[in-house]
Amino acid sequence: MNIHEENCEKIFQRSCEVLKLKGFSFKPKVIRAGDGYVKNYKLGYTNLLSKLVVVDIYTQKLKKPKKYSSILAVIAHELAHHQKKPYRQLHKFRWINRIHYPEFYKQVTKNIKKFKKDKYLKELYE
Repeated sequence: MNIHEENCEKIFQRSCEVLKLKGFSFKPKVIRAGDGYVKNYKLGYTNLLSKLVVVDIYTQKLKKPKKYSSILAVIAHELAHHQKKPYRQLHKFRWINRIHYPEFYKQVTKNIKKFKKDKYLKELYE
């Protein structure tokens, strides 16, 4: 594990403390050497049962370390999935999965505001 991955792990643990969430584990997204530029690209994903959060901490094309502020935005998004869980809804006589919905995005902005108020994490936004 290099220094950037260790720093991202510490940032994730601190963000879980700020949001008062326990039992989560962090894993950086695996980068394959032969992969080129991909159109379908995920910044991160989470498993609701095992509380595993996987975040891409390197840029897609040049594989350089990302800024910590952008990593914190993805962490806020993925942890909001555990705060506002997805649900199923009947819409026009069909069942749809509501994963990203307006209350969810309000929770993401609340998480980012909490990160900016924290004395350690606000230094990463400057």
